[in-house]
Amino acid sequence: MTVVMDLETGQILYAAHGKNAAALTPFLRRLRRQKIKLKAIAMDMSPAYMQAVREVFPEVDIVHDPYHVVASVNKAIDETRKDMYRHLTGEQRGVIKGARFLLLRSLENLNEDSLEKLAHIMELNEPLYQAYLLKEELRWFWNITSTDFAAQFLENWVEEAYATGIKKFQKLADSLLRHKSGLLSYFSHRITTGPLEGLNNKIKVLKRQAYGFRDDEYFKLRLYFLHDSTPAFAG
Repeated sequence: MTVVMDLETGQILYAAHGKNAAALTPFLRRLRRQKIKLKAIAMDMSPAYMQAVREVFPEVDIVHDPYHVVASVNKAIDETRKDMYRHLTGEQRGVIKGARFLLLRSLENLNEDSLEKLAHIMELNEPLYQAYLLKEELRWFWNITSTDFAAQFLENWVEEAYATGIKKFQKLADSLLRHKSGLLSYFSHRITTGPLEGLNNKIKVLKRQAYGFRDDEYFKLRLYFLHDSTPAFAG
């Protein structure tokens, strides 16, 4: 489903089946008819949602937040690890096989043993180590204080990604360039979809507790009041 949330109140404003432009456009048109003033919309990098916003609210800033970009870079490094594993043998293959969670973890959260394993990866497989460094470097993007510095940082990161020759990161670099405007908009509005991701977990719990919903309209009504509800536990 497509879910729209008011980031100030935490309330779900709209829910519809589908994850395409047709699912979001009716809600945006309703806002336009009611002359609602919007400054920015936080969303993932879905082309469909971007199309819907640009069609109805071309003047509103689209913001791509850290949550989905970090998910994309984690996917890129894991796919890179899998690609390399298929083409390696011996010790190199063994090191890469057991490195998945190590590579997804942030550098500051690595213990001494993990740091030693990372150093071992650096010795045996420099491209994979470069991929890890690119992942860690990109995490600093959202700590930058100005749009100009952020734009230069992103440009430098993209150049580094291309220079490594790692296909998954070159593909990610292309994606970040296509969404450059939305990435830089974060430094003007500082909003994220983090609260919605948290609410998505509550939606999953709601469905689980009810063993699913047969009536879609009733399910939507439950969603609209979900932000006011508190979990109830037996006993």
